[in-house]
Amino acid sequence: MECRGKNLFFTTDCVTPVNQADIVFIAVNTPTKYQGLGAGRAADLSMAQAAARSVARACSRDTIVVEKSTVPVKTAEAIEAILTANAQPGVSFQVLSNPEFLAEGTAIDDLSDPDRVLVGGRQSSAGLQAIGK
Repeated sequence: MECRGKNLFFTTDCVTPVNQADIVFIAVNTPTKYQGLGAGRAADLSMAQAAARSVARACSRDTIVVEKSTVPVKTAEAIEAILTANAQPGVSFQVLSNPEFLAEGTAIDDLSDPDRVLVGGRQSSAGLQAIGK
């Protein structure tokens, strides 16, 4: 409760907070697809894709974007492609992956006390700087 109003805000406005942020997290639901190719087996990435399009439209400066969901390998590359294709002129993105390791029944404990934290990104100088190396 002490954080609310100081550094924890809720809004439906995407543009202002994204433009003010140094790092934008995409943390969305990725349920199993129920139709189309991979139905019943593959993750539905439509919400992550929609979030990436919204972030790209909102950003007016270079931004670090972190995909923070239980998503398949290579999702960061797909998000990067969406960001690049929808970016305003002169805006670039560094996309980092920070996967969740959650188990059914212990998800809350896994979030509050993770046994491992991974952050990955492009192995370029800009990517390594975004990672913090």
